[in-house]
Amino acid sequence: MNSVYTTIISTPIYFFISFILGILQAAFYGMKKLRAALFTLLFLPTLSNAQTTDRVANEAFVITRMVNKFHVEPRQLNASFSADVFKGMLDKADEDRIFFTQNDIGRLNPYRAVIAGEIKQRNTAYLDLFISIYKQRLRQADSLADFIVKTPFNFYAVEKLTVAEDTLFPAAPVAMRPKLYKKLKANALDELDDDIPDDFKTWPAVKQKKYIDSAGLAAQKKVVSSLKRKIGNILQNSYGIERYLGNLYCETIASCFDPHTEFFPPQEKENFESELGKQPFQFGFRMKEDKNGGVLIDNLEPGSPAYKSGKLNKGDKFMSLQWDGRKAVDVSDISPDDFIELIRQSGHNKVLFTMKKTDGPIVQLTLEREQVAAGGGEDDGRVKSFVLKGKTTVGYIYLPAFYEDWESNNEGLNGCANDVGREIIKLKKENISGLILDLRSNGGGSVGEATELAGIFIDAGPVAQVKSKDEKVATIKDTDRGTVFDGPLVIMVNGYSASASEMVAGTLQDYNRAVIIGSPTYGKATMQVVLPMDTTITPENFSKVVTEDNLKLTVSKLYRVTGASAQFKGVQPDIALPDMLDVYISKEADEPFALRSGSIAPNKYYTPYAPLPLKTLAQSMQTEIDTSQFFNMIKKLVAYTKQQKAAKDIPLNINDYLALNMANNAGTTAPLPPLKKFIVQSNADEQERLQANSLLKEMNEDFSKRVAADAYISIAYDVLAKMKTE
Repeated sequence: MNSVYTTIISTPIYFFISFILGILQAAFYGMKKLRAALFTLLFLPTLSNAQTTDRVANEAFVITRMVNKFHVEPRQLNASFSADVFKGMLDKADEDRIFFTQNDIGRLNPYRAVIAGEIKQRNTAYLDLFISIYKQRLRQADSLADFIVKTPFNFYAVEKLTVAEDTLFPAAPVAMRPKLYKKLKANALDELDDDIPDDFKTWPAVKQKKYIDSAGLAAQKKVVSSLKRKIGNILQNSYGIERYLGNLYCETIASCFDPHTEFFPPQEKENFESELGKQPFQFGFRMKEDKNGGVLIDNLEPGSPAYKSGKLNKGDKFMSLQWDGRKAVDVSDISPDDFIELIRQSGHNKVLFTMKKTDGPIVQLTLEREQVAAGGGEDDGRVKSFVLKGKTTVGYIYLPAFYEDWESNNEGLNGCANDVGREIIKLKKENISGLILDLRSNGGGSVGEATELAGIFIDAGPVAQVKSKDEKVATIKDTDRGTVFDGPLVIMVNGYSASASEMVAGTLQDYNRAVIIGSPTYGKATMQVVLPMDTTITPENFSKVVTEDNLKLTVSKLYRVTGASAQFKGVQPDIALPDMLDVYISKEADEPFALRSGSIAPNKYYTPYAPLPLKTLAQSMQTEIDTSQFFNMIKKLVAYTKQQKAAKDIPLNINDYLALNMANNAGTTAPLPPLKKFIVQSNADEQERLQANSLLKEMNEDFSKRVAADAYISIAYDVLAKMKTE
């Protein structure tokens, strides 16, 4: 899924619901962050090929044993499971269908229905064969790429990449070259289309051809370089392709139980934990795309390794990276997304960076990730608040993730719930008459933080129910009396709002405490815990056992206080708004192994507040939505885009390609921004803080401009204004 939005994976907390229903702190995980599995690297001692695959076979076995012991709904290891692992391995290793051939699939096919048996017996025959074929095909594809780049693409030749060609593996090795050629040419056309001038169609034919010949050659080299870089990252892996594919094998096995059960090698666990609160290890530079290709330094984090080196400045360009014992990787034309995935490989290894300075010289420096105290980028991924001043004064709080206070003695004082509480206190000094809590694209996190956040708006009481493998139902409670804010409240959600976001939105909806606006949420209401890869762990020792690899495991299902569940269907908004994201995103219900969830009995201690005038609000807002130029355009775009989503042949002729894109984009005129109903200001305390940090001030100004231009926030503002007059 290609999106400007980021879904955040939640952080592990110790809620071993399979064993102990009374433990107060729980693990509640959000949607998977889209990871490029091809870049995962295990930091383990080098082993022989046989030793490596034997170790992988044991890890695969342990995964299935732990699932059987702790998973809320363990799946049977049978022919169906085997087929899913078989398909999953091919999808992960060769998503574009350019490496394996149909002949190769035929060689692997005897294992299609018996991989479960391979796992149970700790056999390596399937994995050994997969590795052997994959290595051979990667080397062949690398050689073919070298051959293809020698002849410039003829972008005026009449040819196409058909849907059948695109979705099927090449029939035999000899068919790899034409398939690879067409995929690379299609990618080059995509690059061309991104950069082609707006008035290109008005140019004389001679000028058009001259441009395409020049820009097309650069695009061809870029896409070939990208492919070779990916292949090289696998083949030149310091720990061997056997370890790389072994990791992929374990990831695939785990994912076939449910979308949120994941195999974690050491680096992935660290990345996972840092995303929701634990202080991350970092180099300390922010990046942006170079208009000429590649990535530049946008700014440096004070106190970070990059900052302390004294050799880097804003605008410097990354030219290559090199790990000890590996060849240098050319990144001069890399995309920002590929660069981010590439540096994830570094772990705690030192990396030699080759940089081109803004004034031309080439410099080299070696950096190693470090944990950096919050500095210039301390606001990233944390709470932001503003005052919206118009016909009424409203507070706005943006919460991107349910992060927690990791490994400190602050007893949660630096978690997101306390951060929100502090911002509310600041906003109340501005005499706000209502509050908007924006949980859009918030992928979830700590259930403990979600519980505390719900408690800010309700008096003590149950906030959710949990059912584990043994069918016992436990209640998650807010035990703190009183509220921080008891005024009118609107919660904004969308299809990326998941897990802890859904828990808070669902709880406050059930209590009649908030009006939920937006589009249906993601639909994840399961809970996970990160466990060491050890089948002998017990309730008493699991948090103390340390292993190199870990398993994030789905151990329970979450239910609302009413007994309903957001699993699969999400939280339904009280006021629904059309959203372009709904055309593109996949939700829990779209995942092939998503768990189903019914309902349980309501919590008997749950007592809602008086009903809100939801019907009246929805009717009055519907008139505004129906007459809004912005939302009418969004509705048209959604309908049009759905029609265009069907798979089509891709023309490989530049004129045909541009004509198809023009037809596809015919109905996608950008919607008009909403009428300005308020001005956006920082609260007084925040304004004072921003004066001392120019970077934070710049970031804050950019964010406030987005708030002011957001049509969805405009609707939320109007809802609160109407609630004030009700």
